Amino acid sequence: MRFLSLNRLSIVALVALVTVLNSGSGQTPGERAGFQSGVKFERMPWTDLEFQNDPDNFQFAIVSDRTGSPRAGVFQDAVKKLNWLQPEFVMSVGDLIKGTSKNGDTNAAEWEEFMGWIEPLEMPFFFLAGNHDIQAKWVKGRVPYEIMREQWEERFGTPYYYYIYKNVLFIALFTNDGIERHISEEQVAYFKAALAEHHDVRWTLVFLHHPLWDSPHDSNFHEIESVLQDRPYTVFAGHQHSYRHFEREDRNYYVLASTGGGSQLRGTNFGEFDHITWVTMTDEGPVLANIKLDGILPHDVASSEIRAYSSQLTMSADIESSVALAEGDFVTGGVVYLTFRNHSPYSIRYHGSFSHNHYVHPSSGKVDVTVAPKSSETMAIDLAVMDTFRSDDRVLLEFQGAAGFVEAGVPRLEMSGAHGLVLENSDVEIIGSESIAFSDSTLLAFDFPSGVGEIRYTMDGSEPSPLSRRYDTPIRIERDGIVKARLYSEKGIASRTDTVRLEKVGSGTGLLCEYFEYGKNPAFSYSLPDFDMLSPTVIQVVRDLNPESAARRSESFGLVYKGRIDLPESGEYTFHLESDDGARLMIGGVTVVDDPLKHPVREVDGKAVFEKGSQPFELQYFQHKQAMRIGLSYTLPSGERVKVVPSHFSYGN
Repeated sequence: MRFLSLNRLSIVALVALVTVLNSGSGQTPGERAGFQSGVKFERMPWTDLEFQNDPDNFQFAIVSDRTGSPRAGVFQDAVKKLNWLQPEFVMSVGDLIKGTSKNGDTNAAEWEEFMGWIEPLEMPFFFLAGNHDIQAKWVKGRVPYEIMREQWEERFGTPYYYYIYKNVLFIALFTNDGIERHISEEQVAYFKAALAEHHDVRWTLVFLHHPLWDSPHDSNFHEIESVLQDRPYTVFAGHQHSYRHFEREDRNYYVLASTGGGSQLRGTNFGEFDHITWVTMTDEGPVLANIKLDGILPHDVASSEIRAYSSQLTMSADIESSVALAEGDFVTGGVVYLTFRNHSPYSIRYHGSFSHNHYVHPSSGKVDVTVAPKSSETMAIDLAVMDTFRSDDRVLLEFQGAAGFVEAGVPRLEMSGAHGLVLENSDVEIIGSESIAFSDSTLLAFDFPSGVGEIRYTMDGSEPSPLSRRYDTPIRIERDGIVKARLYSEKGIASRTDTVRLEKVGSGTGLLCEYFEYGKNPAFSYSLPDFDMLSPTVIQVVRDLNPESAARRSESFGLVYKGRIDLPESGEYTFHLESDDGARLMIGGVTVVDDPLKHPVREVDGKAVFEKGSQPFELQYFQHKQAMRIGLSYTLPSGERVKVVPSHFSYGN
């Protein structure tokens, strides 16, 4: 380092040697640091024991401007977070109050307010006067300079001063000394004397509000710089609300950003952010870290309560999309359907916008929709073609959005991300099911909501057209058949045809099994889905509780068995439900066993009282990954344990 001479190095080495001798011969650096370990091997599970615990080193923080269009609450937030960081003390670079008062009383009230903000600080706070604190420029209708300076001196004694801490000299300059951006001759003389008297300090830190080295007119700052040249020093300023680093006279000069002061907050590349400057003082000089306020988090930032809500949001917010295109030789138009789902018991707000696309322009660039608990909302977004493309070009349209809870009493959590969709014709799930078995009759309800287009359908197997029957209410089905449906946008763009086969199966031994296939939403990976929010892919007749025979894939599916179970005695039953993964058993409208979370194979019991005879039966099950299993038995009121077999089940009337 330029300012550490050979003689100084020799002195440092001598001091280090004396320290070793005084601490006892044979001691390791770790022992001298108070370090102990139970490791007794020649090789150790650490790098070295030269701890960063030099008693001459220390750490302090600097706060920057909080006025000039101040933003409410930011400085108070900084005070709270300084107590979390626990620096040895806090230095400022001025502009602590607005200073736009009309008279001395209102100006004093601003100081009372500020003093209340820093009162919670658990460490010393060092004041420095900025141009808002003592305004040298005369402004009509504002309290004059003389009163502002008098009030400062009544509270703090002097607007310029110095102090020494652990052999480091701190210089606090006043840059509005009678004239805007000026250091008076009296102040220059004061600091020249102070610097001469304390020439042997290990470092000098200079604090001032205006970055006077960057000013076009003479401010007398060069007088201060001239007597600093033969020592190591660093300079900190504020005022400009934009962070900058200068190398001047082979030293570091810094202009700090803001701690609540007026700022566009365009980010680090613009030097516009709220921060605390964290300084570690070493013999080689100050080591700086600028800590953004929004990056300082408390120890309980993710409490168990918050964690539960964040997990709920992650598992409950879901976006699905589908595309319908009008296409000849090229795409001439299209519509995107976005469905925002909410699987949670709290309202979720979705908001965002589509990224710029060279080929299409979405009719609604911005999206803002709140989805009620356990429901969904669908939007139809028309696409205006800007440049020619075909669907097989696989043009990507991206929606950048965020989702968060907006309900009173629920933490305001939000998560963001991108949802990409390829601009090619895709299936629009109007019906949701591929085949439905029913015993007597069933109501066929289409999934797509009204208000985003018009559904036209047929029941004879023919292709729907704009002249086919319009869907308004659920359709009563009483016989076998094929129903086909298409969704038409307001501009007449048709979706692909969606088809469902319907089979009347009457009654018999066994159960009706609803089979659900779903995607990668975490809500379906760790717990039973809310099946009321989903449409079954297939409804079929099964003989027994065998997930392997009912499923069409090995993971990410759910089953709901429905029918009746025959109970041979009246009294209290104990049902034994074995599953891998989660399951729920309901008999006679009563939840007997509830084991909904993902788990390896295990058996869970539940008791309930039933009358002898046939009882309504429903069993819900989901399969995440690996093994799948359902087993059911019961212990009779008389004490005998019985395995449930296919003959115990029936469906239909």
